[in-house]
Amino acid sequence: MVETRFFDRVLNTILKYRMLKVGDKVLVAVSGGPDSVALLYLLKQAEPIYHLNLYVFHLNHQLRGKEADEDARFVKEFAELLGVPVILESFDVPALMKREKLSLEEAAREARYRLMDRLSTDIKADRVALGHQADDQIETFLMRLIRGAGLEGLGSILPVRDRYIRPLIEVTKEEVLRYIEDNELKYRLDASNEDLSILRNRIRHELVPLLIDYNPQFKGTLLKTIELVQDDQSHLDEVTDGVFEVLADTDVGIVRMPIQGLLAQSVSIQRRLVRRCIKWVKSDLRGIEFKHVGAVLEGLVSIPVRVELELPGQIIVFTEYDYLIFGQRQLFEPPVFEQIILSVPGITTIKPLGVEIEAEFVERSNLEFEKGGDVAHIDAGKIPGELIVRTRRPGDSFRPFGMVGEKKLQDFFVDEKIPRRKRDRIPIVESDGKIVWVTGFRIDDIFRVTEETDRVLVLRVRRH
Repeated sequence: MVETRFFDRVLNTILKYRMLKVGDKVLVAVSGGPDSVALLYLLKQAEPIYHLNLYVFHLNHQLRGKEADEDARFVKEFAELLGVPVILESFDVPALMKREKLSLEEAAREARYRLMDRLSTDIKADRVALGHQADDQIETFLMRLIRGAGLEGLGSILPVRDRYIRPLIEVTKEEVLRYIEDNELKYRLDASNEDLSILRNRIRHELVPLLIDYNPQFKGTLLKTIELVQDDQSHLDEVTDGVFEVLADTDVGIVRMPIQGLLAQSVSIQRRLVRRCIKWVKSDLRGIEFKHVGAVLEGLVSIPVRVELELPGQIIVFTEYDYLIFGQRQLFEPPVFEQIILSVPGITTIKPLGVEIEAEFVERSNLEFEKGGDVAHIDAGKIPGELIVRTRRPGDSFRPFGMVGEKKLQDFFVDEKIPRRKRDRIPIVESDGKIVWVTGFRIDDIFRVTEETDRVLVLRVRRH
């Protein structure tokens, strides 16, 4: 009877959060502990209901020597007993800790998710099932409260996040152990769970019992609070996504956010928009803390407005005219490029700049002028030598078409409001040390086509 109640409660959770669909392929993460053992056994029971295709994943973190090997052997035998294919993996977590300067818990989590992401993609899994239960939810809330967190952090562990599901999230550890006992299931115990030098263990063994002394209903009360926080967070996420969709100009690895549009939002939405921009660029928010978001917003209310920051994960944030730019650092580094001779006539590909330039000769009498900055019409008779393509250099100047007198290229870029990040990627066509064309913008006035021109060189730039 107890077993049936437990199964029904978990099934209700699955239905409530739409965790599974009929025919789903599910990768089940099994450590060998009671939670993951109960999860696998229960999903095996649910297999005929949903016609599931189950796979087991087990990770050896290389932290506990022979004990970890025995865990792997136990999981393999248990999965085979249930007739479920098993994938055993090993990852050098200590090396990851050292390399990326992470805590033990952070490194172990990072390793698990990296492998689960890869494996679920490899086997085309619809879902990845994790064994977190209600006590984990409580411990995570308290841990984040102690360290400091906003609503998103205090929302603790979501029942569903992308392809990850947590069917046991509404049952307690005590209920899990009772289910294990009722079904006479074996499981492994990790001695590190008793190590009080780990914050989560101190919360589990010391803080939670103390809080229960203050309120015997503490667990149920806090779980309800977490549910309310998650509901509020979900609503704010929807609002943020709507504003982001309207305001943000996005490309691969970069977001442009109008400063005034951002500042017009409430502070709560401002913070979420900044995090949303970072997540777009970085694909996750690992390493991003409240102080990083705060530093971005502080720069926008300073006089003068100025933001120039580097965030964890090689992400840079800076102001550019009326916009706040978020991007991967590598996208803003000047291309490694000296110069290349332009094929005239012909097509020249300049890979480092992501462009090709087509050159052709046209008789003046047959010329039909094309509009736009990506086409240049040049008096071929005035070109002193071969044409080369390069990027800007210190001291560059030219006489922009239609203007009187020389102008520094730097000043021209400023006047045209060309973003700093783009200036080193603009192809410059020159001949005998003289700028002929700043592609996409202007030719030098000396090379303009006049009534005296006999033959015209037409240049067209195409961006890949």
